[in-house]
Amino acid sequence: MNIAVDLRALSGDKISGVKVYLLALLEEIFKLDKKNRYFLWWNSAHEDFPKNLKIPRSPRFKKIHTKFSNRTLNLHLVLQNSPPLDRLILDSEKRREQLDLFWLPDPRPVALSENCRLITTIHDLSPTLHSEFFSMKTRVWHRFLNPKKIAQKSDKILAVSNSTKNDLEKFWEIPRAKITATPLSASAKLKRVPIHDIRRTKAGINLPSKFVLSLSTLEPRKNLQTLIRAFAEFKNESNSPVELVLAGGFDRKIFANPKINPRDISGVNFEWLHFAGFIEEKDKSALFSAAEAFCFPSIYEGFGIPPLEAMTCGVPVLASNISALREVCGDAAKLLPPKNVDAWRVALLKILSDEKLREDLRRRGIRQSKKFSWEKTAEKTIAAFEKLDLQKN
Repeated sequence: MNIAVDLRALSGDKISGVKVYLLALLEEIFKLDKKNRYFLWWNSAHEDFPKNLKIPRSPRFKKIHTKFSNRTLNLHLVLQNSPPLDRLILDSEKRREQLDLFWLPDPRPVALSENCRLITTIHDLSPTLHSEFFSMKTRVWHRFLNPKKIAQKSDKILAVSNSTKNDLEKFWEIPRAKITATPLSASAKLKRVPIHDIRRTKAGINLPSKFVLSLSTLEPRKNLQTLIRAFAEFKNESNSPVELVLAGGFDRKIFANPKINPRDISGVNFEWLHFAGFIEEKDKSALFSAAEAFCFPSIYEGFGIPPLEAMTCGVPVLASNISALREVCGDAAKLLPPKNVDAWRVALLKILSDEKLREDLRRRGIRQSKKFSWEKTAEKTIAAFEKLDLQKN
């Protein structure tokens, strides 16, 4: 089977959830799939083929680099449903073969020949369910792109969780039989690290001696205002030296203002609040391992990798009681109503004063994290490719 993989999601320097997904999943697919042929398509007029994608030296894996303007190409694909990308890819190499499947790792403008099947990964339905969390520019892009329409015309959909699978059926009216859940994973490189690594990372990032951690993109969906207010009440009520560290970057081009600066939250003393900025992958294990607890008060998730990363590193987790996080965390985290400041205050008091509870959550978390792996995600993804090919024949 000839499978085209759309690599356009790897464009740009900034790390995104889709980039992490695509790179980690392809690494495992390359190891596991011994028979299918992959045409790895990259289109950019200015950027070289992604160097962070490690492709095996085999005739079954072919790099394809076209150099059209993505803006112009997107306009043609959306407004004219042309050109067929499967033909564009093969014609660029003067190949007479036919592509059987075209895989979109996230919704992108696409048009295909009649005989080429489309399989699309849907990470969440936030463009439909929570458009208010995005910048105006992103909302315009979502309207232009119409991810719901792309999902509806796909022959197969990979949902990153059963929660997203249910959302696709409920809100986008996708037949359940067309959706395969392929749960994600934390990186296999993450682990609890020794104290000297923790000290070095603390010094490098200028972290307090004791802290609660929250790591995510700084965007409204992550509901960090609730965590800050709850932590302020926790500090007012206790003499705890523990402080709060918010790690992650903010992209104003994509997201609305999360409103977590001092001018946005009145009546809060910010002396105990630290913004650590974007965290490199190499520093994550030590950062998680250094934390007393991890908090993830998100309002909506398609999956929710950060709590899984924390559990992998043996950190007790407080997380929102929402569908995706119930699936990810199981009974290994304390789940709370996302917007209930008092519930988060009480949970912080409890988890930071009860060593037995923290140790129990650590054990449960490590056990829960072992249920997920990128190898399992790859196996389910390859099986979905094979099933779609059988349906075609």
